[in-house]
Amino acid sequence: MSRILFLLVSMSLWVVLPGCASTKADRVVIEVQQPDDGAPRFSIWNTRRVAWLERGDPQGFPVFYAHGNPGSRLELLFLDAKAKDYGIRLIVMDRPGIGASSFVPDYGLLDFAADIEKLADEKGLDGFGLMGWSSGGPPVLATAYYLPRRVRFAISISGYTNFGEYNKARQAMSEYGLHGPKLSEEHPVLFKQALKVARWADLTLPGVYMAVAEAEMAPADQALLNDKTRSELFVRNQQEALVQGVKGVIQDLEVQWAAWPFSLTNIQVPVHIYQGGKDTFVPVEFAQHMAQQIPDASLSILPESGHLLPLEQQFMDRVFKEIQHYMKN
Repeated sequence: MSRILFLLVSMSLWVVLPGCASTKADRVVIEVQQPDDGAPRFSIWNTRRVAWLERGDPQGFPVFYAHGNPGSRLELLFLDAKAKDYGIRLIVMDRPGIGASSFVPDYGLLDFAADIEKLADEKGLDGFGLMGWSSGGPPVLATAYYLPRRVRFAISISGYTNFGEYNKARQAMSEYGLHGPKLSEEHPVLFKQALKVARWADLTLPGVYMAVAEAEMAPADQALLNDKTRSELFVRNQQEALVQGVKGVIQDLEVQWAAWPFSLTNIQVPVHIYQGGKDTFVPVEFAQHMAQQIPDASLSILPESGHLLPLEQQFMDRVFKEIQHYMKN
């Protein structure tokens, strides 16, 4: 590969969450089982195809999950076993143009909230919880705002805050070496091409891509991906996110990096915010800002953790125990 291509791939890694793993021979096989293919089920709304997946306890307390970016419904496969242990039913949609869901132009955060409402109605669910990781944080907060009478709680893990209310958000991203928001705004063509190169590398040379990605990760994240089964699922999740191309990924990111159509101060449900202190992809200041603005918010910063918190078994024990408090009430 040329130096230019390496540069573009590296640039793409600054823009998005690295979400694939290499086939390094020294990775350790911790779990030995037939992999879950995560095949979607579909709802057809007008001409739209909406892909969704359920895992965990099918009779358990319902929690709608929002995936990262790049990410997809396959993230539930990381959480399936733990969710079963705690009696939690997890439900996720691929957002438009990502995974197996149809692309929808001009799709915003409140459109996601309306889709959750529609899917909950379809499944006969009245009250439920919300959980989102990374780029799944903003859609979850939008849904908490939009459906205060139905949402019992919201959990944002390594998530973005409202760029319209935190005027230092873009500066914080740049200081972390995360140039996506600036690049998408000032050089949209280059931004798109960088993501196209990243997609090509992910689909055709995942080992090379991950070698660059891991160099950008916190040590805690690198350690998590040393498990071969976990790292291979990470590859599948990233590739599934990009299978349709980059149009859905770009729209999803740019919506989150713009001013949101609601204020954090108007969220009426309890919000639990978790952030790794060593996160190299989302500034810690974002979690602190959310905690200051959301009226009923709790903030937990894990000093030695990175960005990949949902892959940590002990962390998910903590989160699911928190959810169980709501199940008892």
